[in-house]
Amino acid sequence: MKSVPLSVLYRPITAMPFGRNGDDWEIPPCDALKPYIRCFWETSRPQISSETAGRLVIPDTCMDIIVRVNPSDHAVTASFCAIDEHTHQPGGAESGASLSTFGIRFFCWSAALFSTEGFRHTKNRAFDPDAFFRSITVELTEIVLRFHTLPERAEAAEKILLQRLNVSRLNSNLMNAVSDMILYQGRMKISEIARRNALSERYMERIFSENIGVSPKTLSNLIRYQMVWQEIAGGGADILNLVEKYGYTDQAHLLHDFRFRHGMTPAQAFQYARLGTLSMTAPYQA
Repeated sequence: MKSVPLSVLYRPITAMPFGRNGDDWEIPPCDALKPYIRCFWETSRPQISSETAGRLVIPDTCMDIIVRVNPSDHAVTASFCAIDEHTHQPGGAESGASLSTFGIRFFCWSAALFSTEGFRHTKNRAFDPDAFFRSITVELTEIVLRFHTLPERAEAAEKILLQRLNVSRLNSNLMNAVSDMILYQGRMKISEIARRNALSERYMERIFSENIGVSPKTLSNLIRYQMVWQEIAGGGADILNLVEKYGYTDQAHLLHDFRFRHGMTPAQAFQYARLGTLSMTAPYQA
């Protein structure tokens, strides 16, 4: 029986997966990169006033290289964002003047295959991309200045990524453990995952820290949260059913975990996903 790639089984989504006013756009990579790249994406944002909330970044279990261009003076800045555990609202340039933003979104298990360095102590932080992807900033800057549409930029970026892809860095133990987390929806205990794969928990801690930047327990919890969020975002989820399906103790446990990750209730998150606005007083409906 042919195994299904993790990139097909698990498709993490953002806080606003449906886009809004045409200012958010994402496209898939070429077939050769689909197991490793979640998408290429683009955001064009006008000046954000004090009355308007900026884009929310939720824990999507992905890592991103982000290149921002200011159309007024063609100034380019770049960053590499490792895995986040909590929702945040980007500050600085991203929520300031009008910018065009091009992003490469890696699945958490695959960013290491393009990197020259490990990801220890990187969670919840942003870095210069060159610290992990040597000299890539210059190459991507040339792309965003030369091309002006997402498909053109993505096609050019694919050539760079295919040259940098190093499958010899793939750790089968890591992939088997992540696969169990996804197949069991983040419900399986880390000790059981270790036992199933004939690994020590200490070894799992080490390979997850090096290749993903978070502990096995953290990633498993984030995967469960992401799967809950996908069901809520789809609009047909009953909270009580989600409690049972994803192994929460009770409804309060699920709501606390969701707010801990997403920063708001499911009802507020659902509203933001569709309207792009925040109403922190929106009532929760079970």
